[in-house]
Amino acid sequence: MHTGQLEEFAVISTKDMTAIYKHIDDNMAATVESLKEYVRHPSVSVGNGEGMRACAELVARRYRELGCSDIEIVDTFTFPGVYAYYNAGAPLTLLNYNMYDVRSVGDLKAWTKSPFDPVIEPLGDSPAVMYGRGALTPKGADTAWLAAIKAIKAITGTLPVNIIFLAEGDEILGSPSYVELIERYRTRLAKAQGLLYLRGSQNAKGEVPLVLGYKSFITFEIEASSRNWGRGATGAPAHSALRTLVDSPALRLCQVVNSLYDANGKLAIKEWLPHLAKEEAPQSEKAMVDALMARFAGKPWADCIPGMAGLEIPRFVDDVTGPDVLTRYIYGSALNIQGIYSGYIGPGSRTFTIPETATARFDARLVTSEAPEVFLSGLRQHLDRHGFGDVNVKVISAYPGSRTQATADLVQSWLRAVEKNGGKPVLWPCQAYGGPWSMLARDFGMPVVFGAGIGHGANVGLPDEYLVVDGGGKLSGMREMARFSADLIVDFAATAARRPA
Repeated sequence: MHTGQLEEFAVISTKDMTAIYKHIDDNMAATVESLKEYVRHPSVSVGNGEGMRACAELVARRYRELGCSDIEIVDTFTFPGVYAYYNAGAPLTLLNYNMYDVRSVGDLKAWTKSPFDPVIEPLGDSPAVMYGRGALTPKGADTAWLAAIKAIKAITGTLPVNIIFLAEGDEILGSPSYVELIERYRTRLAKAQGLLYLRGSQNAKGEVPLVLGYKSFITFEIEASSRNWGRGATGAPAHSALRTLVDSPALRLCQVVNSLYDANGKLAIKEWLPHLAKEEAPQSEKAMVDALMARFAGKPWADCIPGMAGLEIPRFVDDVTGPDVLTRYIYGSALNIQGIYSGYIGPGSRTFTIPETATARFDARLVTSEAPEVFLSGLRQHLDRHGFGDVNVKVISAYPGSRTQATADLVQSWLRAVEKNGGKPVLWPCQAYGGPWSMLARDFGMPVVFGAGIGHGANVGLPDEYLVVDGGGKLSGMREMARFSADLIVDFAATAARRPA
């Protein structure tokens, strides 16, 4: 690829950038109204999925208004995905992963605002925050991102990169349909030089974490049933008075679960163990881990490790302390039991039953370079070896782990854009999350910048979720989010243009 050809698309002058910022500012009222419209569309994938198709159609319309071509709403076995392509005729292409489903509302009585009737009010030092389910994640950052794209187009006539948009509607369910979307567009996705998904993830101190690696993430159910087993009652639950004569699938499931762990709760699936990495930082990541330890010095772990805030955890597994806590979090592998369900436990005499089926749901978060299929095959071998050949395994989602180098162009552009907009980047080598973006990194070798960016809010998954619209100069709002997005796009294109052909 000729460097000069890249520069034709990538270079945007300082004068034009000033005009882009002004366009963002001048159109902020319209951007906020666009977010309000988006939040008004309920898109809760958990449950009956009411409003999901209408929200997918809204997402498609937003892409159409950008000037995208080849827009498609794709039916999947859960909820629709949305594909669109903005063709700038540029040599570089970004893949914009996106999601439009939001977390459940939960107890409506715990909300002081209506979840899907967004309102803007002052909060603390912020003159304006928007309340509503999805306002922070994922709808706020996506709306600011689209505002940036519109501004660049308005000033320069096009974009310095092509953008593939691929949005899913079941991320909260574990992204079970995203494999369908990847396979459908595999040839087109292979042309992307990086995957980008932005969120307003900045904390009140201005820190913005970026995760460079993800664990393999596998979700599955194990079911024991009388019908498959050939024992117990079939056709209807038996009364528990017959337990001396009738076998119990619920007990069989407990025996299955017990076989997966040793007496100390450690993984006992011997087919898995050779494929798991050691619980230690590799040499290439030690400096990053040391930097995190220095940043966290003197702070409680609940203030440092994602997802731990607000929990009461008197002791950690194996009573780990000090640096081992961080090492265990980043580099440990585990199989978690999400829940076990069987039979009837409500009021009345039906509690006295021997159920026909029993099910346990698991999620595995594994540090490994192997494909998920290796572990699913190993699980089947383990069950068969222990005499549980009749037990069913239902795979819900299965995604590999991934690593992105901190030196990747997209990461470096993200770092510069964060710092330019007043943020303080915090790099994590890996975290215990995972998803379809890692599949894209593995299959296409593209760097991944996922779920991180300028912008502040709170209460994702809780009552009164909100996004800062105007932080009064103390917190980043939508104006800063959109400027950050524009800086990132332009910097990425320009950085790649400067590389030797």
